[in-house]
Amino acid sequence: MELRRELGLKEVVATVVTSVIGGGLFISTVQIQSKVNVGSAIVLSYIIAAIPAFLMALCYAVLSSALPSSGGEYVFISKIIDPFIGFISTWARWFAMIATIAAMAVGDIILINNFFDIIGMHTITNFITENIQMIAILLVILFFLINYLGIKVYGRVQTAMFVLLMLGISLLVIFGLQNVSLSNLEYSFHFDTGSIAMASSLIFFSYIGFAAIANAGDEVKEPERILPKGITISMFAIAIAYIAVAIVTYGSMSPSFYDSYNFSSGSVPELMAHFLPAVIAVYVAFAGSIAIISDINPMMLATSRLSFAWARDKIVPEKMAELNRFGVPKWSLVVNAVVAIIIIIFAKVFMNVVMMINMAVLLIYIAISIATLILPYKHPEIFSKAKYKFAGIWAVALAGMLLSALFFGYILQLEGAMPGFLFLLAWIGIGGVVYVATMESHKLPWRIYKEEKKEKERIDKEIISQLLKKLK
Repeated sequence: MELRRELGLKEVVATVVTSVIGGGLFISTVQIQSKVNVGSAIVLSYIIAAIPAFLMALCYAVLSSALPSSGGEYVFISKIIDPFIGFISTWARWFAMIATIAAMAVGDIILINNFFDIIGMHTITNFITENIQMIAILLVILFFLINYLGIKVYGRVQTAMFVLLMLGISLLVIFGLQNVSLSNLEYSFHFDTGSIAMASSLIFFSYIGFAAIANAGDEVKEPERILPKGITISMFAIAIAYIAVAIVTYGSMSPSFYDSYNFSSGSVPELMAHFLPAVIAVYVAFAGSIAIISDINPMMLATSRLSFAWARDKIVPEKMAELNRFGVPKWSLVVNAVVAIIIIIFAKVFMNVVMMINMAVLLIYIAISIATLILPYKHPEIFSKAKYKFAGIWAVALAGMLLSALFFGYILQLEGAMPGFLFLLAWIGIGGVVYVATMESHKLPWRIYKEEKKEKERIDKEIISQLLKKLK
């Protein structure tokens, strides 16, 4: 049995948009002021942060077009750079994504509570607050079941959540624009290069998540064409949504409201409830609760396809590649869900290494940028198959690599980053042991090709050397 190609362009767009739009839009847009006071200059930060995100998205679009496959990131890096680097980097990425699933399941409680507070159901809010772990675990189980029922069910659910989310954002912007005042935006506009740069680096992580669909390449129809097209369309839509919501949010606040508002615990739905018609405010709060929940589904998909790809190459037990009757890797899904639940149960311990999530993502981005940079030169036969490519791809890849490395260095300087970095190193060490311990079983086609090529080069050099000796 093989994975089924059931995802079209709308499912790809739905996956990318819902993977990215979440807490970054509905929470960080407001709460960032408690960390960096930039006011309405947050709009500039969203624009600046979109630049490296677009560069990385273009790299993923090119690689997805050239090598569409399940466990895409693992395949891209393994086949273009080196199998060991491919496994180690995605090994770190795998744990980071599962930790993200757990964090989103817990973090969504804020937006769910916003919704029930706005409609006056405070009893439910109190119940949710008192039972955060249980509800988060139920969310993980729910999306595990959705994924378990097959890629077609996944696609339908994700498309439905995409429609609900985009409707909420559209209503927020349409009804919120009438409250926007240029004087409000000017009042809260704090232009400081250092602060805007810091806000941009924090906001950059609001754009990550678009890579999830690259790990489901074997389940996308016409992946060479659909994947790059879907990623590109989605990133434009996401950037527009972020910028529009930021303008509406800060343009609606009068100077007195801005000065008195508690940004440290606020959110876009809660703040905009002061300015929107009651019915619209309720739906926006509902869309906000959908936002983070909708992230869990594609993350569950992506993590299971990474471990599926490892199992297919015999790095981890082959059982992880076993498909159920719906054509999805059942044991990969089970293991990933169980790990996510364990992280939720021991959430306080894992909060100390939360920076590991961002560092693992940047590690992948650096590797993906390098793979894109060297692909046309090291593997022209693969690059020639890409239906999506453009002039100056080397410049895009180089810029993506340098910016990712810059962000990685910036994170290392943040307070509380070192435990996460040490955990990342320890986790990579464990991955190295796993890789070496299973070396004999995972004779990958591209490794064999690489070894044969080296051996041929060695023999050719010996022959040439012998011929030169004879000539002398």
